[in-house]
Amino acid sequence: MPENLNLKLQIAVCDDEPMDRQQAETLTTDIMTAEGLACSLSSYESAEALLAAIQGGAQFHILLLDVMMECLDGMELAAALRKLGDSTAIIFISSNREMALRGYEVSAARYLAKPLQTEQLREALVYCYKTFCEKKEILLPTTRGQRRIPLANILYAEAMERVTKLVLTDRLEEVTLKFSDLLELLPERQFQPCHRSYLVNLEHIAYIRSRDLELTTGDVLPVSRYRAEDLQKQFVAYLRG
Repeated sequence: MPENLNLKLQIAVCDDEPMDRQQAETLTTDIMTAEGLACSLSSYESAEALLAAIQGGAQFHILLLDVMMECLDGMELAAALRKLGDSTAIIFISSNREMALRGYEVSAARYLAKPLQTEQLREALVYCYKTFCEKKEILLPTTRGQRRIPLANILYAEAMERVTKLVLTDRLEEVTLKFSDLLELLPERQFQPCHRSYLVNLEHIAYIRSRDLELTTGDVLPVSRYRAEDLQKQFVAYLRG
């Protein structure tokens, strides 16, 4: 699996049925856009082509694999990848429900039936992102040196004159990054700007109002009227999981 998760999520769809492949591509693109998760989608019409791409250096965070394909099928491809030490998240797609139990042999994340249902695919993609891809910690330069910080411990960030104030659950830290640079490093799905000078961790929001929000700690942050509607939407999407 790619190490640098600040890049777009790399997703591959592999299905030898053109209509099914197109449906998986379209739904995946729509879902990732709605969830605010940037991704790059690659498409393959055979397991052999996908395997060759991976052996040639292609890396993916998530694979959507049809099980029943000519020659090398999706289950065989997954087994080959696991033997190579590839731990990429795999979502199987098939009309053959009897094959579902075999997914556990290759540590598949989900097994979805054809035709694909939007909500089931959304749950599978978000699950894979949160379980296999989402960063749990971040290394940030502070005035006291490099610090390893769990994302769950960040309450909010505030832009200051020369540094960015990072308010954690246990202390304050001054990060020697511009506010805009910190915004680029944190996962968009969990961290949203609520004001031009404030970035909030959606995990810690207790209330959102028209002009401010309140955190579970009781801290109150301003909400820009230009950001209020989008912040509400992102908060709801985050809570949906």
